Amino acid sequence: ALEGKEPSLRPPLAQRMETALAQFELARGDKGDHIACLEARKHLAWYLRGVAYSAYYKEKISHLSTPEEVLAIVRGIQKDLR
Repeated sequence: ALEGKEPSLRPPLAQRMETALAQFELARGDKGDHIACLEARKHLAWYLRGVAYSAYYKEKISHLSTPEEVLAIVRGIQKDLR
């Protein structure tokens, strides 16, 4: 956009969730499960910004504490929100 070109469209939500999982896995390897889960709360909420009907998942995200919960939430988002 700074160069006068049309800005890129945001990727589909399913693709953004795959990116979120990749980001989460990198954080797990670097910082451990606990910190990665805390960071996933913030990052997943960012990925859902502006997504209609995402309030249910945003509430669930705020309580994430295990990698299994992160995966379940992401898969639910991919299934239910498009």
